[in-house]
Amino acid sequence: MKTRAAFILSLAAILTLAAGSAFGSYSGGLGTAGNPYKIATKADLLALAATTADYGKCFILTADINMTGQVFTTAIIAADTSSNIGFQGTTFTGTFDGNDHKIINFTINGGNNSYLGLFGFMDSGSVIKNIGLENCSVSGGTNSNYVGGLMGYNLGTVSNCYSTSSVSGGSNSYYVGGLVGYNYVNTVSNCYSTGSVSGGSDSYYVGGLVGENYAGTVSSCYSTGSVSAGSNSTFVGGLIGYNCISTVSNCYSTGTVSGYEEVGGLVGYYNGGSISNCYSTGAVSGSIDVGGLVGYDNSGSVVNSFWDTNTSGKTTSSGGTGKTTAQMKKLSTFTSAGWDFVNVWGIYNGQSYPCLKFLTGFNPADLNYSGKVDMQDFAIFADNWLTGD
Repeated sequence: MKTRAAFILSLAAILTLAAGSAFGSYSGGLGTAGNPYKIATKADLLALAATTADYGKCFILTADINMTGQVFTTAIIAADTSSNIGFQGTTFTGTFDGNDHKIINFTINGGNNSYLGLFGFMDSGSVIKNIGLENCSVSGGTNSNYVGGLMGYNLGTVSNCYSTSSVSGGSNSYYVGGLVGYNYVNTVSNCYSTGSVSGGSDSYYVGGLVGENYAGTVSSCYSTGSVSAGSNSTFVGGLIGYNCISTVSNCYSTGTVSGYEEVGGLVGYYNGGSISNCYSTGAVSGSIDVGGLVGYDNSGSVVNSFWDTNTSGKTTSSGGTGKTTAQMKKLSTFTSAGWDFVNVWGIYNGQSYPCLKFLTGFNPADLNYSGKVDMQDFAIFADNWLTGD
């Protein structure tokens, strides 16, 4: 009997441990696309960070997570584990769905470490979507590279994400972005950043949303935070620091931008690809190759894109068309350039700059773009109803 009882107790312990390893690290789920692991608490998120074997699985946030008191020296998930050149840790290859929840109040003081952000390295095939970061701080020191609020290095797909957090790199830091430090051959869409972004002296590739966009796509995104870099800094932009053989469309930036060389209100340095249906309004300052929209264009195509000559303090740009503030707030400026004000853009005619409807809560019932919904909008609706338009 004692032997049988001991066997049952041992079996129960084994089953408990097995269940704990399979399910107990998170708040439920199996890690599959149909039944992702549920991240509901700080403990769940820290368990994910520590469990590199799960980096290829699927996760979903089921609540906002407050990380108050948590200070890190590396990325939280998929962190670099060595000071050697190149990424030495385990990359994230799975799916992380924020489910319209947010993570707040974490701090990363990275020192000289690289690949900093909520995620250090998002690998090919990975997906991150529907997540917000608020009141967080990500900072790197001397020689820290690939620094972003959401991720340092991206080879995956990023959509419907935002950050209101501050991001900074130290002297001689490369690839610093408000949301993504470096985006390579993939897509960032429907995202925004409102926090300040800064790089130290001799820093490169500093952008309000993305530090460098290489052979990738950035679409329907915006940034509003200030972007600054120190002496001898290069490739500094309100939205993207360096855009190389990449596509940027339906984007804007409004924050102030300052650097030394190749400094632009939207893009600092543009080397191939296309920029279309974009604008910038922030004040821009620097010493060499400074432009209202683009600092330096080295063979790219800039079409149907504008900058505010009044607020930027710049009458020239390496691409785009300069307009006064009054013109930048006029609907006809953009409709004459073919911008889509049915599905993509909204504007309060004569009162505001264009905004991205789905990101800024523009009221689709405001049919005359007046800033309010009234009988005039109903009249437009009724008139078009009768004509079948």
